[in-house]
Amino acid sequence: MINWKDKRVVVTGGTGFVGSVLVESLLDRGAIVRVPIRSENYRSLSKLRAKIEWVEGDLRDEEYCRKLIMGVDHVFHIASHRRNVEFHHDHSADVLVSNIEMSLALLKALKDYPHAGVTLFSSANIPPEIDVIRLAQESSTDGYVLGKALSEALWLISSRQYGFPLLVVRPVGAYGERDTFSEDGNVIPSLMVKAEKDPTLIVWGTGAQERVFLYAPDLVAAVLRLMDENASGIQYVLPSEVVTVSKLATMIRNLVKPDLAIVFDPTRPEGKRTIPALPMHECLRKFPWTPLSEGLKKTYEGWKAKSKS
Repeated sequence: MINWKDKRVVVTGGTGFVGSVLVESLLDRGAIVRVPIRSENYRSLSKLRAKIEWVEGDLRDEEYCRKLIMGVDHVFHIASHRRNVEFHHDHSADVLVSNIEMSLALLKALKDYPHAGVTLFSSANIPPEIDVIRLAQESSTDGYVLGKALSEALWLISSRQYGFPLLVVRPVGAYGERDTFSEDGNVIPSLMVKAEKDPTLIVWGTGAQERVFLYAPDLVAAVLRLMDENASGIQYVLPSEVVTVSKLATMIRNLVKPDLAIVFDPTRPEGKRTIPALPMHECLRKFPWTPLSEGLKKTYEGWKAKSKS
């Protein structure tokens, strides 16, 4: 098991809804945590901001990244340019380039600083066997998924040449009470917002598409367990509970407004229809995943409590 006490770590995306949970977990374990920030918006870490080293700047800037990683033992790279499926398709090049630029700047900084380990947060939407050329040539390309796949290639090749230890985690879609709650956000908070304010709950696609969702604290705990087990390479992180979007919408409707009608719009993007079988590390096969019903309840109640404060 890793002893994090007094280890210096960087968490990019540390103010985000997954990153902030990771920052808290590392602080609880005695780590000295550094978080990049572009403006004084500490979000969920506001009460802990005095315990964190903040470094203001742009993650696409190589010189800034050199300053950011100086003297650290480990880098968790979570920051990404990410919205919803429609945005990723309509602005595929912008999303792809932005995510690659962050990886390139960090990699150039790490080139002369190879002793620091790296944990890269990627996406389970990248299949075990992926053809990036074929994906790039498709008429409609998800710039987020393709950008993550290309970033993985950069990190894996650089790790071998420069010598820094690397763990790439590919989690399924994370959710939690610290997410951004808006209509164009991730699917779970988006549906909760729509259920609160709209006369009907309109759901993109047919509702038949399958999804697996991962409660943010579970994702953080699973990644730290992988690190305790000295896992390396590419590791998928996903619970076994599969749900259709139709069932998900019904669960959210029942939480928010039980009498609300649900309408499916098959003209809108819905992403992949089924969940492929994905390999997972032995140490996660008996992990105590939070049931979706429980996680949704915590997410909704947490969001409502925060909106009232």
